[in-house]
Amino acid sequence: MDAAGARHVGARLLGEVEEGSLEELLDSLRGVLTNDPSRHRNPHIPMADLSAAISRYHRAAQSAPPPLMSVSGRYLAFLYNFLSTLISAPHNYTVVVVDVEGKFDVTRLINSTPTPAEKSTTTTTTTPDDLAHVHVYRPRREQLHVVLAGAEDYMLYGPHSSRGRQWWGTVVVGGVGGDVNAGWKGWLRVEREGVVGFAPGMSVEEALRERERRHEAVERAGWVASSPWGTHVWKGG
Repeated sequence: MDAAGARHVGARLLGEVEEGSLEELLDSLRGVLTNDPSRHRNPHIPMADLSAAISRYHRAAQSAPPPLMSVSGRYLAFLYNFLSTLISAPHNYTVVVVDVEGKFDVTRLINSTPTPAEKSTTTTTTTPDDLAHVHVYRPRREQLHVVLAGAEDYMLYGPHSSRGRQWWGTVVVGGVGGDVNAGWKGWLRVEREGVVGFAPGMSVEEALRERERRHEAVERAGWVASSPWGTHVWKGG
């Protein structure tokens, strides 16, 4: 399937997932919400370098999840890679994304290359069917707390299409809460991998000739999520 076709299929699935989902979630909150502290989960991080960085951070900060991660910088690129890894084979999780900013595009998961499982030489891809297991909610900011409060009960007991998959957890875009939150402030910062700049003393004409080559180099460059406690690097959008 080409990129245009993937976007079309993904957009259709996104519409199906979103339609009425926030209302259903809020309804479930009224009926089944509990405050049982014994239900604390410890979501699996299937990238060894990222898992190690998270453990080191929490030891250094003397803190305990949630959240596992607070991501800043160009965090959407990280989320597309991270979520595509979670929902595709061999993990096949289902995930809740609470998008306060309205910037998260679930169709981008199709074009993102999942991080291979440890000790695996097989390259996997995210399929259009996988997108149906990313449950996206776009509440108003003042609704964030109540949506997060109801997410676990809804995913564990609610009438949704992902009952056959294990629920991984909740990602919050543009707010605080959940198992991962992404916004302007966070200890894990995402940027493009470094690309060599123009040579010193290069003329304007030479720079213009090199511009297209440099643009291609930037597009080929990977991404890096870095922190004092560890780094995660990946290729793709």
